[in-house]
Amino acid sequence: MPAEEQHAPTPTERAHLKSASTHSLGYLPKAATKRLLRSLSDAGFIYREDLDGFLLEGEDAFTYEQPTPWRITKAGRLAALTSSQVNALVERVDAEGRFTAKATWSTTRSLTELGCAEYRDADGLVQPNDGDDGVRGPQHASFRTDLGRAVAELAASCAGPV
Repeated sequence: MPAEEQHAPTPTERAHLKSASTHSLGYLPKAATKRLLRSLSDAGFIYREDLDGFLLEGEDAFTYEQPTPWRITKAGRLAALTSSQVNALVERVDAEGRFTAKATWSTTRSLTELGCAEYRDADGLVQPNDGDDGVRGPQHASFRTDLGRAVAELAASCAGPV
């Protein structure tokens, strides 16, 4: 089903998608039920590969017997985001990918946790946080990552006429 027609995830689905978004390789939690996996797979939010890295499609993904993880898709990452996070990724960045002042601190922080943003210092080096020491305020700027750009492009393509 095309991304434009996908259903909004349930709170449980969204929680699992957020968890997968924070995993370095995009793995879904092992605690996901088969019913939840089927719903997320049918929506195009997750996928599974075999041991050689080939995409398992349809029922093959559910009957494959080797222990390979389910992974989140870009559509799944988009579905895990709030409207303010999507708005920040799509509309509140400059040409270099730096978030503008219209993107709130809490939004960019949450996007960082989900892998769609990162903090950079004055030299352009990625930093683990915004550098706020409680005295001087944030020292590092927030930028959209390549993943964030890909999710933003998907969001923009889905925003066409309905």
